[in-house]
Amino acid sequence: MPIEEDVEFAVPGATLRGRLFRPGGSAGTPLPVAVLQGGLGGPAESVFPMAQGFTDAGLACLIYDHRCTGYSDGEPRQLFDPWQQCRDLRHVITHLTLRDDIDAGRIGLWGISIGGANSLFTAAMDRRVAAVVSLIPPVSGWSARKLQPTGTMAELDALIPDDRQAQLRGETAATLRLHGRPEPGRPVMFSDEEGLEFVENMIQGLPSFSNEITVSTLDHLFEMEVRAYAERITAPLLMILASKDTVAPAEEAREMFARVPEPKELIEYEGQHYEILSKHLPEIVSRSAGWLGRTLKR
Repeated sequence: MPIEEDVEFAVPGATLRGRLFRPGGSAGTPLPVAVLQGGLGGPAESVFPMAQGFTDAGLACLIYDHRCTGYSDGEPRQLFDPWQQCRDLRHVITHLTLRDDIDAGRIGLWGISIGGANSLFTAAMDRRVAAVVSLIPPVSGWSARKLQPTGTMAELDALIPDDRQAQLRGETAATLRLHGRPEPGRPVMFSDEEGLEFVENMIQGLPSFSNEITVSTLDHLFEMEVRAYAERITAPLLMILASKDTVAPAEEAREMFARVPEPKELIEYEGQHYEILSKHLPEIVSRSAGWLGRTLKR
């Protein structure tokens, strides 16, 4: 069984909290490490069950909550800012390089959805990343606007500057539902049936999960364009896509992948964004953890 250690990382303006997993019997040996990130709104607790797939591959495995979410510090709560998350991730990498039980030359990133996009961007900007796995990444934030009907998107666009003014006056940040069924006057970020099923089975009920995001999160999501950094990714890359993905459009990820330098590998599963996670997650974890283990051990 993996050895588990609760960890904290002081980064500018916040303390991030999570858990480090190491293979049993690995005490005293500096290990390659995989830093795992889940999708939008998914707390670290939802990713903990995946850790054994990585420790079985001979890797240490770090999973933590982003600032403003889960058990980490930060206000307003439920603000998800991908660029800030990537800056924090680079600080976390620095903390890992200072640990005696981690091999600073063998740090890999692994992420699902927005976590996969974060991993791509960080790998493009930080040469300490030795390998990267990106699952169903939304590589263009502007595409997230297509998840909403035109009328609803116009309403949300109007809310964003109003919320900025309200927060400047000291008021609580406005929020909207993350997953759910659309209702008049109650916008929701994700409403596809596969997504609702995935959340209900894997995330709903976890103590650190909150089914909402701040309205300002939308602003931050829309501005993130990871595909602009494709040519800067020099670490070995494994990208795993859902062939019919419209949540994180597969055609955009394929176009970005084509521009990433070798070495790289692309795997596609038939289906939609959350559908392949519901049907194939254990296989995806085992397959990608094995690839990461082999790549980092070279």
